[in-house]
Amino acid sequence: MTLSGDLLKQLQTAVGQSNQCVTATNGLRTVRCEALQCDPLGVSTTKLLLETAELAGVDIAKLEKASQSLCHRVNYLLEPISPIETDAGGCVVQMRSNPPQQHENGRFYYELLLRLGGSVALYRYEKQPGSARTPVASTLTHEVLGRLVDDFDATIDEVLSS
Repeated sequence: MTLSGDLLKQLQTAVGQSNQCVTATNGLRTVRCEALQCDPLGVSTTKLLLETAELAGVDIAKLEKASQSLCHRVNYLLEPISPIETDAGGCVVQMRSNPPQQHENGRFYYELLLRLGGSVALYRYEKQPGSARTPVASTLTHEVLGRLVDDFDATIDEVLSS
């Protein structure tokens, strides 16, 4: 079974429950979804994280290239995603909604992090004027969640093959 398929199967067992950390592992890769609420059609999550030791020896240039590819793949969220910063010292490429979703009280945006240590993660934040950003839940259908895991998985494959 694929990593996404296994995670979706695990989520089905969590339907109706709240505050669950649902995980699935396939080989060296583990995906974790921190679900605030899970229902038959979707999940409200504060973090979606795919971890693997396979990226430990990759250089930052490969991560930057992979982030571009990931942004092109992930074209089905509320806002388009684009790379915004590369931290060569910390070996992290940061991607965000571009443009973010604007509301009268502030803005909401996705943030994806691709780390050399071996992870790809999705978060959602709210930023109100004059305040620090705060994490908020992403509401994703099971289908979108599965696509994200597949896209994270494909991005790691791309980094390793380049």
